Amino acid sequence: MKAVIMAGGKGTRLRPLTSHTPKPMVPLLNRPCMEYTIDLLKKHGITEIAVTLQYLPEAIRNEFGDGSRYGVSLVYFEETTPLGTAGSVKNCADFLDERFIVISGDTLTDIDLSAAVRFHEEKEALATLILTQVETPLEFGVVMTDENGLINRFLEKPTWAEVFSDMVNTGMYVFEPEVLSYIDNDREVDFSKEVFPYFLGEGKPMYGYAAEGYWSDIGSLEIYRQAQFDLLDGKVQLQIKAQEIAPRIFLESHVRIDSSVRLEGPVYIGENVHLQAGVAVGAYSILGSNTVVSSGTKLSQAIVWENTMVGKKTEIAGTTLCRNVQVGESVLLGEGAVIGDNCRLSSKSVVKAGVKIWPDKEIGESATVTTSLIYGTKQSKSLFGTNGIKGIGNVEVTPEFVTRLAASYAYLLRAGSRIALSACSHPFAQLLKHSIMTSLCSSGIDTVDFGIGNSPLMRYGVRSLQCVGGIHVYMAEPAEEKEIVIQFVDHEGLPVSRDMERKIENAYWQETYVRSLHHLGELHVEHQVQEAYLRALTERVDVASIQRQRFRLLIECEPRFMPAFLAPLFHSLGVSVQYGAIQEGVCKHGADLGIRLDKNGEQFALFSEHGEKLSPEQVLALQLLACSGIHNKIGLPVSAPMELEHLAQLLQLEVVRTKVAPRAMMEVASEERFHPMFDAVYSLLRLLSYLAKEEKPLSVLLALLPACHMEKKIVFCPWGSKGKVMRKMLEENKGKLLELVDGIKVYDANGWVLILPDTEDSHVKVISQGATAETAATLASSYAKRIAEYQ
Repeated sequence: MKAVIMAGGKGTRLRPLTSHTPKPMVPLLNRPCMEYTIDLLKKHGITEIAVTLQYLPEAIRNEFGDGSRYGVSLVYFEETTPLGTAGSVKNCADFLDERFIVISGDTLTDIDLSAAVRFHEEKEALATLILTQVETPLEFGVVMTDENGLINRFLEKPTWAEVFSDMVNTGMYVFEPEVLSYIDNDREVDFSKEVFPYFLGEGKPMYGYAAEGYWSDIGSLEIYRQAQFDLLDGKVQLQIKAQEIAPRIFLESHVRIDSSVRLEGPVYIGENVHLQAGVAVGAYSILGSNTVVSSGTKLSQAIVWENTMVGKKTEIAGTTLCRNVQVGESVLLGEGAVIGDNCRLSSKSVVKAGVKIWPDKEIGESATVTTSLIYGTKQSKSLFGTNGIKGIGNVEVTPEFVTRLAASYAYLLRAGSRIALSACSHPFAQLLKHSIMTSLCSSGIDTVDFGIGNSPLMRYGVRSLQCVGGIHVYMAEPAEEKEIVIQFVDHEGLPVSRDMERKIENAYWQETYVRSLHHLGELHVEHQVQEAYLRALTERVDVASIQRQRFRLLIECEPRFMPAFLAPLFHSLGVSVQYGAIQEGVCKHGADLGIRLDKNGEQFALFSEHGEKLSPEQVLALQLLACSGIHNKIGLPVSAPMELEHLAQLLQLEVVRTKVAPRAMMEVASEERFHPMFDAVYSLLRLLSYLAKEEKPLSVLLALLPACHMEKKIVFCPWGSKGKVMRKMLEENKGKLLELVDGIKVYDANGWVLILPDTEDSHVKVISQGATAETAATLASSYAKRIAEYQ
C-alpha cells in the first residue's frame, strides 16, 4: 500500500513561523512536523510515499531526501500552479497504481491507520474519510454518516448555523485508485468542494471511519504551541526521540548544562544546547538545537527554535522564537509573542504580549514594542458576523482598521474595478467612508460615492451603475451603544458570499496589500442614485390607486436622513406623513397605519390603525400578499411558519426555503432590483398599493391572515459545546423527519422545532411552531432543556 503526504501548504495563519519555512517543516520538539507523519506511516507498514510540494519545495527535499534515512522511499511531485487538494493527488497518478492513503504533512496524529484501512476493506468503499470529534468544527468539513458509516451529509467549513455535528474530516483518506478517474488533469480541484459532493450526489460508496486517538491540525499559533505541550504530556502516542533523564525531562545528545541550572518538567532540550549558570527552565519549555541560554535567564513555556542566542538575565514567558534569533541582555518577552527568523533584539528591549515580529527585524536598545512589526495580530474571531462587520465606533472600528480592511478587499479586485460607497448620516460613519475611499483609490480601485444612504439604496445603486461591489457604513441602533456596521455587497447588490468574506478576512490577517503610485483609482461622486431609486420604486406600485386613498401615516425613524429622503416620494403619492414616536399613538394622529423604520432602512415594525403592533409572522404574511402579482419567486427562511408557505402557493408565489442569512433569502431572486424582506420602504409602498386595491383597512386584512403560534427561546451554550450539542440533537432525533437547511429542524405530530446555533454569540436559538401557543411553548421549552443537558 502507498501513501501521499500533502506538503504544499503555505501556513499563512502560522506566520511569522512560516515566512521562511513551509508548514510541514515547522518543528515540533525539534523535529519537522512531517517527520511525525512519516514515522506514523512507517509504523503501519507504509513505506512507498509520494510527497506533494508547492511552497518552498527545496526546504522539504533537502531535509528528507529520498527518505532512506527514515526507512522509507520518498518520491516528490511539485506543482507549478495551485492544483487544490484533489488536483495535487491527481498529479501523483503515475505513482498511485494501488490502494493508497492521503495524509497531511502538517498535522500531528497517532490515529490507527491500519484500523481505518480494515474498515475501508470491510465496507468495499471507493473512498473512506477518517473522521474525528472536535469542539469547534468551523474550520473543517463536518460529516454525518448512517449507522453503517456511509456518509450521507458533508459540509465544508460551515457557519455555526450549519453545524450539524462535531465529527469532522481530518483530511486523511483511504482511496481506491479509481478515485483518480474522477479528478481532471492540470486543473485546480478540491476534494471537499467538488469530489466528495459529487460522490455524495452520485451515491458512490463513500464511508466515514470514526477514529480514536490524537489529532491536531497545526492551523494556528496557539494550536502549534499546544501540540508540543501535548507531546510532552504523553497525550500523543508517538515516539519522542530523546533520552528521558527524569520524568518528562527530555534531552538530546551533547547537551551542556551547568550544575546550577534548574529544570522543571516537562521540558525538551535539543542537541548541542548550552545552558549557562543560574538559568531556570520552567515547565513546557522547548529548546532547539545549538541554542545558547546565558546565565541568569528565566524561561517558562518558551519555544525556541535552533541556532538561537539568548543573553544574560533575560525573561521569556510563553514566547515562540524562530531560527537564528539574537536576544540581548535583560530583554523581556511577553506571553504569546512570536519572534521571526534572524531577528535581533538589543539589550533591555521589551516585546509585549501578543506582538508578532516578522523575520529580519532589529529592535533597538531599551525599545518597547507594543504592536506587531509589519504584520498585525490575527483577530481572535471572524471579522464578519451575520450582517457584516460590527464593532464599537472609534474603539474596535477605527479609521486605521477600515483603511486596512479596504486595502485587503482591494487586493482581491482587479485594478480599475468600480466600488460604490455610502454611509448613514452620522459624522463618524461618513468619516469612515472617506477612509475606505482613500484606501481603495490608493490601491488602484475606482470609487463611486453615493453620499448619505442606506443598504437598500446601496444595493439598487450597485446594480444600476454596474459596479463590481459596494460598501455601506452605518451607526447601528440603539445609538448609545455606538456600534458601527460595515456591509459589503457584490455586483448584484447581494451581501457578499461566505467564501468572499473568508478571502477578505485572510487578506486582512495577512496584510496582503497592493499599492502603487502608477495605478491610483479615480473618485466619482454620484448625486442621482436617490432620485433614480425613488423613481424606480413608484414604477413598482399603482400610483393612481394610492393617490385616491389619501393615506395618512405615522412614521418613526431616524431624524437626519429619512424624512428628507422620503418627502418627495410621499408627496408624489399624495400620502400625508406625520413623523414622531409610535408611542404617541397611531389613533391620536388619525393614521391609517404606523411604521417604525430601522435606521438602515431594511426592517420595519408595523402598527394597525388601532395601534395594534403586528407580530413578525403577520408582517411576513403581509409582505407575501404585497408581493403577489409582481414577484414570481421568494425566499422564506426555515424559521418561517408553514402557513406562509401555503399562503404563497395560493398567491401563485414560488417559495424556496433558505437559511436565515440575508444573502440566502435574497439570492433566490437575485435578478430583482428590490428585495421586499430587506427593503422597508419598498415593502411599505407595496403594502399601501395592496391596501388601496383591496380598499380595506389594515385591521380587516389582519383578521383574514392565517393564525401562527410561534415560540422563541435563547439558550446559553459555550462555543466549544455547540458541535457536541448539534451531534447529540441529531442522534436523539434519528428516525424523525428532519430538515438541515439551516441548523436542525425537527418535525413531529405537534409541530416543529428549529435548533440554530448563533454565529456571533455563545448561545443557541430555539424556534418552535405548534397547533396552539401552549404546544409551541412546550416544544421550545423541551428542546431548550435538552440543549442545556447536552452541554
